[in-house]
Amino acid sequence: MNKRNPLILAVLFFTGAYLFPIPAYSQDQVAIPPENEKKDTSVFSDKAQLDGKDASIALSIDGPIEKDSCFPILYGEKEPISLDFQNANIRNLFRIISEFSGFNVIFSPELKGSVNIRVYDMPWNQALEIILTNSDLGRECFGNNVVRIASRKTIEAEVAARAEKQAGPSVENTDSCFPVLYGKKELVSLDFQNANISNLFRIISEVSGFNLILSEGVSGFVNIRMLDVPWNDALEIILANSDLGRECFVKGTVRIAHKKSLNQAPKIAGAERDSEQRLLGKELEDIPPVALDLYKKIQDEHPELLKKITHFESVFNNGALLQEMSDEDYKETLDNYKEVLNTAGAIKISKSPLQREYEAIRFTGVISIKNEKVALFEGQENKGYTVRKGDRIGPNFGYVDDIQLNQVVVLEKARDYLGIAVTNKHSIALYQGE
Repeated sequence: MNKRNPLILAVLFFTGAYLFPIPAYSQDQVAIPPENEKKDTSVFSDKAQLDGKDASIALSIDGPIEKDSCFPILYGEKEPISLDFQNANIRNLFRIISEFSGFNVIFSPELKGSVNIRVYDMPWNQALEIILTNSDLGRECFGNNVVRIASRKTIEAEVAARAEKQAGPSVENTDSCFPVLYGKKELVSLDFQNANISNLFRIISEVSGFNLILSEGVSGFVNIRMLDVPWNDALEIILANSDLGRECFVKGTVRIAHKKSLNQAPKIAGAERDSEQRLLGKELEDIPPVALDLYKKIQDEHPELLKKITHFESVFNNGALLQEMSDEDYKETLDNYKEVLNTAGAIKISKSPLQREYEAIRFTGVISIKNEKVALFEGQENKGYTVRKGDRIGPNFGYVDDIQLNQVVVLEKARDYLGIAVTNKHSIALYQGE
């Protein structure tokens, strides 16, 4: 391995307030320790002073590599790094090492705190292990370039749980997501701090093409740096790091929820199960469709509501998915969509005096102005109005399509629960008096 000048990634934190990365390799920018300190590789903290001996042994080729998922990433001879910080944010420090070494990193939500460290010319993998040990943290690795960092207790508990699960039947018979989330998949790159976890799942869904159902309560933020990682690996890592789980109902459909609310899907796609007969969305027909005027306002001003509508339209257009859902999950999905549709229908939008219930307005006659038919209407307050073709009228954002001597034809355009454009025709007959 060719020797290169070590990269000094930051200057001293004398005040503990600022971090200044040093991108260049010139000799003027490399911090050279005094002669009597060149061999000092200590990490200082309020609790302990550690040297690199244990890390060097643990990461040598003779170390316990067989059971360590991090062998491809963290073992062997690595490039030297120099770090000198006081009260450095521990997440930022791990990101610095990640960027220097080239591995991807994801942090557990519980990870926080600061570090005091001074190491010179130490292999970066040893520096990483020392910081982890000194902070009672652990790490596990996925593939050849993803490192997840969490508390040591969390890592040990998860490893033990996976080992117990692997001792049971094979994944083909126990995982409802086999083979949807297995095998080689397209690569994704995610580099975010405090990213909304729901948005991350949607990004992965769009890249992968699978249908996504996010159950209520899936929320929070994620710090993640993963470059060129298979999307199924990225999904599993984020789930493991957030105490979430997934299950699949049909090929290409993934439901994400808290682990305690899983195990509703069949163990394998197409497995038989008892289920109540369901109407596959027809329960929503009693809810008025979303008028196109309202839908345009939602598109312009309510992006989150638009996402929910689009999502549920996709779900209820997938009859196979609805059939495969458990009864509980189907009811939850149905109730959530009802709430979304009612929210859309309640959006306020300016209306004319004639945009009210048809029973509250009266068509009283027709006049002709320059060969144009104009309808005469009265409201309940006996105030008169003139109406031309194209004017809005009625409670459902309808517009006048035709004016005849004995009736006015109104067309109401909307989107139903499947996202299909529907047009309803309503005729207002000439008022004949009481």
